[in-house]
Amino acid sequence: MAKKSAFKQIIKEFHEKELPETYSRDLKIVDTRKIVSLIGSRRSGKTFYFYELMKGIRQNADNSQILYINFEDDRIMPLELNDLNSVIEAYFELYPENTDKTLYFFFDEIQNISGWEIFVRRIHDTMDSRIFVTGSSSKLLSQEIATSLRGRTIPFYLYPLSFREYLHFKGIALEKDWEYGKKKYLVKKAFGEYLRWGGFPEIVLEDETLRQAILRNYYEMFIYRDLVERFSIRNTSLLKGLASYLLTNISNLFSVNSYYKTIKESTHVSKETLAEYISYLEDINLVWQVPFFSPSLKSQQVNPRKIYCIDPGLRGAVAFQFSKDTGRLAENITFIELKRRNYDVYYWKDKKEVDFIARSDDGRLRAINVSYTNDIDPRETEGLHDFAKLNDAELILLTEDIEKEEDGINFIPLWKWLLR
Repeated sequence: MAKKSAFKQIIKEFHEKELPETYSRDLKIVDTRKIVSLIGSRRSGKTFYFYELMKGIRQNADNSQILYINFEDDRIMPLELNDLNSVIEAYFELYPENTDKTLYFFFDEIQNISGWEIFVRRIHDTMDSRIFVTGSSSKLLSQEIATSLRGRTIPFYLYPLSFREYLHFKGIALEKDWEYGKKKYLVKKAFGEYLRWGGFPEIVLEDETLRQAILRNYYEMFIYRDLVERFSIRNTSLLKGLASYLLTNISNLFSVNSYYKTIKESTHVSKETLAEYISYLEDINLVWQVPFFSPSLKSQQVNPRKIYCIDPGLRGAVAFQFSKDTGRLAENITFIELKRRNYDVYYWKDKKEVDFIARSDDGRLRAINVSYTNDIDPRETEGLHDFAKLNDAELILLTEDIEKEEDGINFIPLWKWLLR
């Protein structure tokens, strides 16, 4: 009964308050009867994306038909699977007149409750409803969840702001042929800020003097709330050291074996524990490991992987660095944009290297090197040409300002490519 009363209070509070100001995002979710799973890192804007969807629903439905629960609300924690029944009971005791209406359920951070998918599947199958769930864990996409929901769900991924979204948040509109006028210089200045501070929505809108402290607070939430608490990690110093190392070394090759050899003399740890901790960091979408491009799965597995992180601003706030690392940050931004555009992403290396091999759903390949400078090292073009000798691929070199086509390579300023 205590949980039901708490749910009633939360439901009524939501219906009595005005939704906060929201900004539209590029991600589009079409009307569907499938369960919508919205996955993204903490602070990427998932809840505010929900609010934006709710505003659209309110145009055609009564506000009381929308049920929103944040399952990280301390008034209802801890929760078990059986407690979820109280959500529906509390709602219909408040609104018995809505039993025959379409209901819109928004469940925020629901993955914290073991077995949540059983509850969601039941209300999806038995009620006239549209269901939206969010989580900062990639396990919402895992095979176990997909099997339990049996094809009832469709996943969407919300990343921190793209550069186009960043400009929108900053109030910079891009009219036709903007790149030929003064607006170009405003956009380039904004890109420098984007490269430095990243795209977490709150950071973009916050005073610059507070950004560093907020980003460090984000990092602490990633480590302690999403990892230490969720996975009951005891060796927090090992976890923080590993996370700091990975964030510092974005765009570099990484292998568990090499890192293990580096720390084994000073730290009592097994390679299995290291691999487990890395899987946790990937699960909360803090880092990604990019595999070697090869048709052989064995070759992909035995080669080291390249490391990238969710946001350059977060990386800058916690990584150990001596310089601005503009090149690495530019490469990291490119990686996130490729993920945002739904490419499968790899790297390639022989005598020369290609930063990214991006494969689209239709199997087409794009070989991309990032050289955020106007002084292009010959290795950048040589790597692309070497890859093209073995594979049919579009060749792209992302630069600071150079724009041309030469020897089969399309040179594009990075800031302009991000806006395409």
